Amino acid sequence: MEVHVLTCPFCTAPISQRTNLCEYCGHEYMISSFSSLSKLGRANINKYTNAYSNALKDEPNDASLNTSVGICYIGLGMYEKALICFEKVIEKDPENSFGYFAAAISMLNGKSAFLNEKKKVDKAIGYVNAALIISEIGIYHFLMAYLKYDYYKRKYLKIDPDHRYHLNLAYSYGILNGDVNDLFTMLNVKIPDEF
Repeated sequence: MEVHVLTCPFCTAPISQRTNLCEYCGHEYMISSFSSLSKLGRANINKYTNAYSNALKDEPNDASLNTSVGICYIGLGMYEKALICFEKVIEKDPENSFGYFAAAISMLNGKSAFLNEKKKVDKAIGYVNAALIISEIGIYHFLMAYLKYDYYKRKYLKIDPDHRYHLNLAYSYGILNGDVNDLFTMLNVKIPDEF
């Protein structure tokens, strides 16, 4: 039996179970949000992706590892691989609202909702609905508003409730500009002027 020592994805120092920050380099062990990616360059995202991929060989169904590598895959524009990871997260931890949220982003494959097939957009809307059932968070409503605006409103299709409903809820729950910028960076699309 081979024993694997967990190491920091950034500097490869042995990790401590007590904290998520490496005591040697100060970087996070586990990427758990899109905002964490904004601090890393592409080369460092690749380091993290490789480290998580190696760890997944031993723990292929670990929800935290799949979340971290899925976030990295989105940051690298590898949306199909990210979707596989987030579907595992949903399967292993169905109460994890972020898994559904990230799966919705992955579903669009780095293209605007307008350019995607209706069945993909509707599946993404289903993922966001699931996330909202678990946890009412402003950024989830913001993603829903984007999906309904970019696909339905721009194609003159009716959907109820419409994008304005979700946009108003997003602002009422409180939403940070940094979160919005991170969302649209991960979607790989421009923020609509109407937003």
